[in-house]
Amino acid sequence: MNDLLTKFGVGVESECGKLDIVLMHRPGRELLRLTKDNLQYLLYDAVPNIIEAHQSHDIFSQYLRDHGVHVLYLADILLETLISSDEARYKLIDGIVSHSYLNNNDQKQQASIALRQWLLVRTPEQLAEDVTAGVACSKDELGTSDYAQTLLSTTHLANTYLIPPLPNLLFMRDGFSIIEKNVFIWRMSKPARQNERFLLSIIFQYHPYLSNSGLKIIEWQTKTDNNELPTIEGGDVAYMGQGVVLIGCSERTNRAGIEALARTGLFHQVIAIVIPPRRDYMHLDTVLSSVGKHAFTLHGPLAKKMEVFTLEMTDCNNNIVLHPKWISHGCDVRQALRNLLNDPNLIFYDSQDEETSIQDQGQCRHNVVVIDDCHVVVYAGSDSKKGIVADMTRNNVCRVGQIPPQGLSEGGGGVHCMTNAIRRRAK
Repeated sequence: MNDLLTKFGVGVESECGKLDIVLMHRPGRELLRLTKDNLQYLLYDAVPNIIEAHQSHDIFSQYLRDHGVHVLYLADILLETLISSDEARYKLIDGIVSHSYLNNNDQKQQASIALRQWLLVRTPEQLAEDVTAGVACSKDELGTSDYAQTLLSTTHLANTYLIPPLPNLLFMRDGFSIIEKNVFIWRMSKPARQNERFLLSIIFQYHPYLSNSGLKIIEWQTKTDNNELPTIEGGDVAYMGQGVVLIGCSERTNRAGIEALARTGLFHQVIAIVIPPRRDYMHLDTVLSSVGKHAFTLHGPLAKKMEVFTLEMTDCNNNIVLHPKWISHGCDVRQALRNLLNDPNLIFYDSQDEETSIQDQGQCRHNVVVIDDCHVVVYAGSDSKKGIVADMTRNNVCRVGQIPPQGLSEGGGGVHCMTNAIRRRAK
């Protein structure tokens, strides 16, 4: 990995420049934890077939490799981090224990101490698996140690999870964003995903190469007089380059989060697009994704229903203000972005009619990841004549790689959701 970082460097300079290095998570045993009873809490629409998930994910990652993208896997990076740093191990354990289900137990102090001690004697390989796949409160998983006996006798959580599984790690986009040389570890809105940020924070602080790569972790969650907890998820964030960021105000990313991002002072233009707060449109990238320097996908039925704002972040003395001013640019997304991005010929790809657009959007086909300008990857299955892929490839304008969605789309995310750039060049 050090050779990769030396060759390409780190940092993300755009949403659509050449993709050199990407972080992904090949789904593991955490998918086997999904049942019809916990699907809603764990944010899945259906129980995926893990064999199909592996096949589809491997096809996707191989396509990226075949086109010059270096794929890193979260499991490898996490394990390297835990092997190289005892401090990383201790901090990860402390974070996981402090947010375990034991905090709702009457004997939580005794049980929390036992869980911490149980985790401390795990090998790095076991610990990495524990925090991603979860740990059930059962003798089969805990064993027969004194710490295990304490947990089994005090928690009253038989066959439930001491450490919750993280099946949404598949959607690697949401937990962090690298923008230029800055790393933002996002506070995600759903309790089922709260442990993901601990893993990511530990990796960027302690991984032997990433922690020394020149990336700066940004503390964006500044306190305000507003009681609303700021949340942002990476699927809502699209860095256009040169200090311009698009961000969806959505079911998962709130106004407080967007204002906190604006207050960092790292962007000269923050463009917020307000998305209907529905699971179908959970992130900006489910309805609008970059295709290249001068193009986006856009779900047509929402094209004139999402209000576009810019945030005015400074006062007359050029000081960062506590509450940025939201300036409306209307609800015509196409025209607003053409004006704000100073690109009057900006193209928006969509399916041929509303019914097909709804089908494509429901199957996450507006959610595309760019390999290079006008070369994208998307889920297969779009209508060959009326679908969004047909629109993008008409007259050979775009090159579109298509991968199977089976085993991947059950979590409500697309190919863009499953990737997170470590190195992407300017557009």
